[in-house]
Amino acid sequence: MSETTGGYPPRGKAWLSALVIFVLTAVALADRMAIAMLIGPIKAEFGIGDFQASLLIGLAFTLFYVLFLMPIGAAADRFSRPKVLAVCLLIWSMATMLCGFTVGFVSLFLARMLMGAGEAAIGPCSHGIIGASFPRHELSKPLALQGIGFQVGPAVGVAAAGAILGAGSAGAFEGIPLLGEMAAWRVAFILIGLPGLFALLLIPLLTDPDADQRKLSTTHAGPKVALLPFLKSNKLLMSLMLLASGFSAVGAGVVTGWVPEYLQRTLGVSPAEAGSILGLIMLVSAFAGQGLYAVIVDWFAGRGVLDAPIRVGLLPFALAIPLAWCAFAATSTDAFYPLLFAFALSVAPGNAINNTVGQMIAPPALRSRISAMFIFSISILGFAIGPAIVGWLSEYVVGEALLGQAMQWTATGAAVVTFVLLLLARKPLLECMTRQLSE
Repeated sequence: MSETTGGYPPRGKAWLSALVIFVLTAVALADRMAIAMLIGPIKAEFGIGDFQASLLIGLAFTLFYVLFLMPIGAAADRFSRPKVLAVCLLIWSMATMLCGFTVGFVSLFLARMLMGAGEAAIGPCSHGIIGASFPRHELSKPLALQGIGFQVGPAVGVAAAGAILGAGSAGAFEGIPLLGEMAAWRVAFILIGLPGLFALLLIPLLTDPDADQRKLSTTHAGPKVALLPFLKSNKLLMSLMLLASGFSAVGAGVVTGWVPEYLQRTLGVSPAEAGSILGLIMLVSAFAGQGLYAVIVDWFAGRGVLDAPIRVGLLPFALAIPLAWCAFAATSTDAFYPLLFAFALSVAPGNAINNTVGQMIAPPALRSRISAMFIFSISILGFAIGPAIVGWLSEYVVGEALLGQAMQWTATGAAVVTFVLLLLARKPLLECMTRQLSE
C-alpha cells in the first residue's frame, strides 16, 4: 500500500518532500558558504584581516539567523511550512545576490545578516515536514538526506565560487553587461544566488502533513503541548544534545569556513583547484558518511534499539579526534587531502545525529521549534564561534602564517567535547524514549 499507517502521507509523497528539502538545503548552504572561497579577494579589496574575515563568514550571517530561528519555528508550527519556507527562500536568495553589490566591510556584513534571516527557515520548516512525514523508526534516512544537503551545498558553493574566480581571471566575463565591469568575487555572489529564485518552483511539491491536524485543533479542543514544560521534563537530555549539536558542527565549520583559504594560503593551491577538490571531498564524505550512518541507525532502530542515533554516532566522533589533529598538521596536499576526507567522513553524521534525536523526542506540535533550538546551537557554536576562534587564534595567537595550527586546535578540541557529550546523552535518551513508549 502507498499509504502508511499512523496518519503519515503516502511513501512516495513523503520521499518527494524529502528530495525537495535536500535540494533547497543544498541551495541555502551553497549561498551561505560560497564566501569561504571568496574571502581572499574580499580581504584584499576591503583591507581586512583574518579576524574580520571570520566575522563575515560566521558572525554576520549568524546574528539574524539565530534571532529569527524561534519566531520562524513558531510560525512553521502554526502556519503552512512550505509557504513560510517560500518567503524566506526569496529573501535569502536576493540577499546573496546583494552581497555582490556591497561597497565595504559594513555593507557586506549587513547583507550577510539579511541572508541569515532568510535561511533561518530551512531547518525548522524542513525538519517539521520530515518529522511529520515518516514514522519514528524510519526518520534517519530522510533526515540524513537533508543532512547531506547541508554538506553538498557548501561543496557546490565553494566549487562554483572557485570556478567563477578562475573564469574571471581568464577574462570570461569581459563584454557581458554589468558582470564584465565587476570583480570576479562579486560576480560569484550574483550567479550563486540566482538558482534560489528558480528553486521557488519546487515549493508546491512539498507537503505539510501536520496541516490537517492544525486545522482540526482550531475547531476542536484537544491536548496542547507547551514548549517550556517539555524542556523542563527533558532538561538533561536537551542540554546535552544542544551542546553536542553545536560542538559537532565546529569541525564542519572549520572545513567549510577556513579550508579554502588554508589551501590557497598555506599549501599554494589555486582557487579553481581548491574549490573543485574540497567540493569533491565534501560531496563524497557527505553521501558516504551520512548515508552509511542512516542505514545502520534505521537497522538498529527497527530492531528496538532506542538509543541507536547516539550509539552509532559515537564511533565516528571518536575517530574524528586523531583525524582532526593529523589533518591540519599536514604540510602537503598529498597528505592533507586523504586526511581531510577521513576527517570529513567522521564528522559527516553530526547533522543526522542531532536531527534524528530531535525529531524522535519532539511532540508533533513542537517539531519546528525543537529543530530551531538545535539549529540555534549549531549556528552559534559551529558557524559563528568556531570560525571566529580560528580567525582569532590565527591573527592574534599563532600568527596568520600558522593558520593550520589554529584550525587544528579548534577542530580537535570540538571533536573531544562532542564525543563526551554524546556519551553522556545516551542514558537520558533511553529514559526519554522508554517514557514515551509507556505513555
